[in-house]
Amino acid sequence: MRAMSNKATHRGPDGCGLVGFEGDVITRLADSTGWEVALAHRRLSVIDLSPEASQPMVYRGRYWLTYNGEVYNYLELRAELERLGHLFRTQSDSEVVLAAFAEWGPRCFERMRGMWGIVLLDAQSGRAVLCRDRLGIKPLYVWRSHGLLAVVSEIKQLLAIPGFQAQHSEQAVTEYLSTGYENSTRSFFSGVDPVPPGTYLTLSIHRMALSSPQAFWWPERIEASVSDAAKASEAFAAKLDECVRIHLRSDVPVGCTLSGGLDSSSIAILVHRQAGPSADLHTFTSTCIGDPPDERAYVEAVLDSIRGIPHYVMPSAQGLLDDLNDFVWHHDEPVGSLSMYAGYCLARLTHIAGVPVTLSGQGGDEILSGYWQSYFLYLRELGLSGHVLALAAHLGGTLLADGNSSLLTQIPVMLRRYLSRRNGLNSLVEQPTEGSAILQHALANRGQARRVNEIRVMFLPRLLKWDDRNSMAFSIEGRYPFLDHELIELCLSFAPEILYHRGWTKWPLRCGLQNTLPEKVAHRRSKYGFWVPQDLWLCDPLRPALTQWLSFDRPLWDWVDRTKVRRLAEETWQTAGRRDAPGQSLVRCFLLDKWLEVFNVA
Repeated sequence: MRAMSNKATHRGPDGCGLVGFEGDVITRLADSTGWEVALAHRRLSVIDLSPEASQPMVYRGRYWLTYNGEVYNYLELRAELERLGHLFRTQSDSEVVLAAFAEWGPRCFERMRGMWGIVLLDAQSGRAVLCRDRLGIKPLYVWRSHGLLAVVSEIKQLLAIPGFQAQHSEQAVTEYLSTGYENSTRSFFSGVDPVPPGTYLTLSIHRMALSSPQAFWWPERIEASVSDAAKASEAFAAKLDECVRIHLRSDVPVGCTLSGGLDSSSIAILVHRQAGPSADLHTFTSTCIGDPPDERAYVEAVLDSIRGIPHYVMPSAQGLLDDLNDFVWHHDEPVGSLSMYAGYCLARLTHIAGVPVTLSGQGGDEILSGYWQSYFLYLRELGLSGHVLALAAHLGGTLLADGNSSLLTQIPVMLRRYLSRRNGLNSLVEQPTEGSAILQHALANRGQARRVNEIRVMFLPRLLKWDDRNSMAFSIEGRYPFLDHELIELCLSFAPEILYHRGWTKWPLRCGLQNTLPEKVAHRRSKYGFWVPQDLWLCDPLRPALTQWLSFDRPLWDWVDRTKVRRLAEETWQTAGRRDAPGQSLVRCFLLDKWLEVFNVA
């Protein structure tokens, strides 16, 4: 247990705790091995920095907790529990979670707003509850073998268990190579399964019986009934402001990641407004030289509106090569593109600045169906359902003075991306994959089902996984006000027609904050986020390393024909760095091979 805990020191460098149980006997001795069940915890001190708030934590001598995350409405829950007679000895949210579980059982999860991976143990009944937040912002994995069950935050912790062997999941590897999409119900490691987001499982310790996942959130039941765009924008702005307020609860410094995009800019400005004009807000930005252009101009427009202390980092291809082993190690599983390295560099910059908590704009695109793909799928639905005039109004409206013609320029981009995925990626594997089924299912969904699918299946799960690993690699707690479940439910109540306007996406956000955001940002036509010029890197600074890699005997060649990968490399180099080139599938091959090596995967 101690070795498993130590493999996650980066997730909690401020302290560690270990407690074991054998029947009615409880021991905190590190060298004890006579346990039936044990709980370990790595502490990242954010709320109530006192030793009394350390974990594993016990409540009323019966309920034990080890928990990674934050419950942002803990003050409101605490007040409610105090009225019910509960007494508290700390100011932590952890103790509130324990008291809530003692009072309401698993129904407490429905009341909690935040992110968490939790193990709650009822020492009296011999039962434990494993729970993960609604969107899976925080990780939680389960592995069992020969009477042993382990629950961990990161898969690498399992490597400390004698007898655990890192074996690949055939389905996960094939899906990744063929489409790049992952089934979030499984991991790349055979036999290691994530707890599904928005569910809890009950474990009978004495019988080693684990229940099936029980849901505690049902966004698909929400009806899209709000069709008044003005009222929707007003409600959205008010709720987002409230979400930012509770996400700022912390006993350590809080900063913001700032890309210059609509979402991160909105969060930074709302944080500044709530913190007051005298507060210094640290912002963290990753920029690159290349195509698309440097986003610093948009960042500076936001900084002109707030009292901020900006921090910049510029990832490089050489830096990626230098960091590659550590980068792959911290992620546990292959990432989707080299742009994830920008987030890694950003987290390191934040750590160096001494800011342990950051608020991010992650989630704005998903909850408001703001991707170009989402807009095109909505237009497709209009056409298929016979709403030709509405379809024409969207397309024609892009040409008006207040329209966004970028919608029209995205049409060839979407077609090229679709053909690249279909022809370039699927050529690497022979059989049809579940990853293809995920894409087909997304296209088959319409209306509300499509919107929920974008949040829970298509986009967010892997983005949140990558962001968590990047942040936690440097002991940074990333927070996401856009992903508060009450805000998501509000957005799902909006009729789809008020999400878009004459080529503009995320209309409730643009209108709701139109008097708050700089004009340059509010009506920005492009969006990139934190990125690296992947195809340019592949064609120049990374080319020697890739050439050498292709010439060596590598683990990947057991799965993929090296000739096909070499052909992808040649095609990428011939395109001279054009975006949406075959470089995406080349990158996946390279990263998968490095994962096989770093984790010695069989």
